[in-house]
Amino acid sequence: MSSRHDIDSLIDRFKKHDKIALARLITLIENQPELAPEIFKHFENNTNEAHIIGITGSPGVGKSTLTNAICKKLLEENKKIGVISVDPTSPFSGGAFLGDRVRMTDVSLHPNVFIRSLASRGYHGGLSRAVFDISMLYEAYGMDIIIIETVGVGQAELDIYNLAYTIIVVLVPGYGDVIQMQKAGIIEIGDIYDVNKKDLGGEDIAVQIEMMLDDSTTFQGGWRPPVSMTNSITGEGVIELVQNIWDHEEHLRLSELIKEKKKNRYSYKIRQLLSSKIEQILIEKVLGKEEISQLAMKTLENGKFKLYDEVQKVFEDALKKILK
Repeated sequence: MSSRHDIDSLIDRFKKHDKIALARLITLIENQPELAPEIFKHFENNTNEAHIIGITGSPGVGKSTLTNAICKKLLEENKKIGVISVDPTSPFSGGAFLGDRVRMTDVSLHPNVFIRSLASRGYHGGLSRAVFDISMLYEAYGMDIIIIETVGVGQAELDIYNLAYTIIVVLVPGYGDVIQMQKAGIIEIGDIYDVNKKDLGGEDIAVQIEMMLDDSTTFQGGWRPPVSMTNSITGEGVIELVQNIWDHEEHLRLSELIKEKKKNRYSYKIRQLLSSKIEQILIEKVLGKEEISQLAMKTLENGKFKLYDEVQKVFEDALKKILK
């Protein structure tokens, strides 16, 4: 546990744009989320707002390389950028499996870029619990753009919808991604679709997406998602993709949809915090590991199909204790 003096010292350095202090505050928040109130009270007068971009897509579509290419273009516009790359968790260390972000070496040392890799730690939706808090730190640090790169695409990945304002869904030729997108419902969350690795083809995928979008009857606030084609290694098409990002950001501002996006984002965090606190109370004060083990044994003895009734009884008893 860090002392208040340590946190105050880190905050002082953080406000002087010390990247090491930023990195250490992120580590504190990721590993000790209960310190968030102590840390964030120092930024109550900070009014900086960043535009938050979510990049999602199946493993292997080139999300990291594309993020690198997008960062390059944004740096040409003198933007300060914070990147959060959510990786699968290593089964051995529990850390980020691809934590070195080897595909982003072009921009990782730039003074206006900070990249943090996070382990998903098995959290529902593939997004670390710390993503929201780290994005708040990035805003306090003065970032103009925050990019959240997710583990992959699937039904659980829809959590990115609650964390970003502009969502880019990345596809590549030959993956059958369009059909998978339809199955997973991803077609409904994308604000921009990007067919990457265009040197391998991809025009047919772009046409399929356009057709699916044409069949859609509703677009949030009247925004019809554009379809980009890029080669993130050569940079081809990235200028157009970045322009699509700015067009969407402008649409959100002018239509005032950005307020709804922000409300949705904070509602998500509030639900997460409340759920975490309720779970903590239940585990610490009502039903610990030993009691759960005993309940499991009782279920085995009395019949597995009574599991749901037994849990309901325990919940009702726990609720009575909490409300006393």
